[in-house]
Amino acid sequence: MPSYEDRLEEAKALLREFGVEEVPGRLEVRGESVWLTTAPDWPEGVRVHATGVRLLRQQKHGLKPTSFGLMLLGPRITRRRVELSREELRELLLGRALAKEGLPEGYVALCLEGEVVGCGEVRGRALRSQIPRARRQELLVVLAHEAKLLQGKPG
Repeated sequence: MPSYEDRLEEAKALLREFGVEEVPGRLEVRGESVWLTTAPDWPEGVRVHATGVRLLRQQKHGLKPTSFGLMLLGPRITRRRVELSREELRELLLGRALAKEGLPEGYVALCLEGEVVGCGEVRGRALRSQIPRARRQELLVVLAHEAKLLQGKPG
């Protein structure tokens, strides 16, 4: 099992792949996750469930960014961003893969109009959503509502 320092260095290296050089707080390794926190130390003997926002989670093949973590770091992410149209985002949210050329292998930040909306993964030419199911459903509702509003506008 990697040491605390090794896991921290692995986390920083992954964040640098996304172009994130500085985080707004400090990184804290707890169990299989890396958290971003602005909290000072907490009292000894107090059981703490969450220390901030989970940025990364240990998976079989290394650390995986969380969708919420990428959204929080959105403006700081300068690389590994994939800009999507609304229809492409909708397809990903429905669980379908997109065939996209020229994307880097591995995890990417999925973006709509410059805003990070979650985590995706590229394998070969296939881009898939890594956004949690409940969040995908929320985003689908928002996209559908937005489409209805746009239909009602005078052209």
